[in-house]
Amino acid sequence: MTKKFQNLSPFAEWLIQLTGVHNISLTALAHRAGLSPGTLRYLTVDPKRKPTLETCLRLSAFAGRPVDEIVLLAGLVTPDPIGDSYHPDQLKLTQIFDDLPLEGRVALLKVAIALDEVCGLEKKPRTA
Repeated sequence: MTKKFQNLSPFAEWLIQLTGVHNISLTALAHRAGLSPGTLRYLTVDPKRKPTLETCLRLSAFAGRPVDEIVLLAGLVTPDPIGDSYHPDQLKLTQIFDDLPLEGRVALLKVAIALDEVCGLEKKPRTA
């Protein structure tokens, strides 16, 4: 391991190995996983830094590894297993929803309901 990558956390070591497996740079890995390059760079520079759940979800999707495996490797603690049915974009939608004023939340919900109707998605019981 080069001097650039010393004292890495287990998660950061895995990131560096992942770049080698795919023969890509850390920047390219970030772009392909839908993350900013700075996000992954900081994880390799600071061994105490932990990734967010969204970062773990996106890297899991890119690497084809179970989310719970990546979360464990990252040292994150979750009350329940996450499983592989959780898509990283769900976090982004939740963040957008949370940041919207009430009028925006209502509009976003209307759009989601319209998409659900147009796409004919399987109907699941809605909770309030």
